Amino acid sequence: IVTPSQPAPSSLPQKCINLDNTTKILKIKNRHIMRISSALLPLLATSQTCLAFILSPASQQSLRPTQSQKFNLGHGISSSSLSVSAASTEVGAPGTADLPWSELGFEFRPTKSHLKMIYRDGKWEEAELVESPYINIHIGATALHYGQSCFEGLKAFAHDDGSVYMFRPDENAKRINKSGARVIMPEIPVATFIQACNDVVKDNIAYVPPYGSGGALYLRPLLFGSGPRIGLQPSEEYTFIVMVMPVGDYYKGGLAKPVDGLIVEDYDRAAPLGVGAAKVAGNYAADLIPNMEAKKKGFPICLYLDALTHTKVEEFSTSNFIGIDNTNKRYVTPKSPSVLPSITNKSLQTIALDEGMTVEQRDIELVELPDFDEAIACGTAVVVTPVGSLTRLDADGEEKSKYEFASEDVGETTRRLYDQVRSIQNGEVEDRHSWNFKVQ
Repeated sequence: IVTPSQPAPSSLPQKCINLDNTTKILKIKNRHIMRISSALLPLLATSQTCLAFILSPASQQSLRPTQSQKFNLGHGISSSSLSVSAASTEVGAPGTADLPWSELGFEFRPTKSHLKMIYRDGKWEEAELVESPYINIHIGATALHYGQSCFEGLKAFAHDDGSVYMFRPDENAKRINKSGARVIMPEIPVATFIQACNDVVKDNIAYVPPYGSGGALYLRPLLFGSGPRIGLQPSEEYTFIVMVMPVGDYYKGGLAKPVDGLIVEDYDRAAPLGVGAAKVAGNYAADLIPNMEAKKKGFPICLYLDALTHTKVEEFSTSNFIGIDNTNKRYVTPKSPSVLPSITNKSLQTIALDEGMTVEQRDIELVELPDFDEAIACGTAVVVTPVGSLTRLDADGEEKSKYEFASEDVGETTRRLYDQVRSIQNGEVEDRHSWNFKVQ
């Protein structure tokens, strides 16, 4: 930072930033870039993209921002401006990474770091933040040979005041422990899990999509056996990591238009007494072939039936099924020992009850599908995806039957549930159930 007591350089370097205190316009080489408040200066002074500042005396006097001061941060964001209070500098400002925020899909993007923690000798060691995206693993690790691995998915959202909140990480902590117990892995204390998620989000705060962009920072906690075993038995060492990445909609267009689904009848996702209710890696490997085959046929989403009779609805590839009966105000979702309990579904059920709907968790016969006005796929990744139709094909690949819902536009209940849960996640309405956990 170059102050008036120091001689100013005769010419500004390419990345030097000059503040014109009269107009509060940020300039680079005398080119107007964006209007800015002096509350931003302490933050920019630590940014790798800014090499120096030249401050007027008035600017120096105003370097003590109040809680009410706000600023707009450009960084090429076309979808919205990012309003961040000075208080956000405690953990840093979200949305400051150089990314096309309005163009994010659901895909891997490199970030600053991931968090890693090792379980040895019956206890968890201290967590560490690691910048390399690679891990060393023993060739005899039980995760590689016997699939001793489970994972989670949750999101962190930027709010209008620049703070960042994780959505229901306590529920993810409980679920990863249930999954881990099913394949004999050690428990991660809930408080430890939440702190790990907090720390990795804080370290990657620049990659949290800005408020108003529609995106979120996706967290992928992963627990796996990293110790060597050749016989079929649990490992003695485990690795827990939390990786993060900024994401947009899982299905392109998000809530813009319902997607067409394919009912899968020549594959099963999970056995009735298997591990379908656990979020273990192998469950998703079973879906790779049918998922790719469905996409080739023009169906972006697959719906599985129960493995025993193929007469009951179970769940989509990566999300739960919800049927909406608007006439009778019913919210119906399958209850099955081979369906993964969705935290998003659990949240939507609570919202539906708050709105006076009847929530039913029960078997859903395939023949009941025509009774629903709307069909929804819900989960952390998709949040809420409207399903316009579900098609059954015969052995020759020809259409056998088709169940149609709100195929042209998003159903009224789907939109209302989506808007409500997203408003809670974004901090736009009261968080009456205390689902949001502040990153600090």
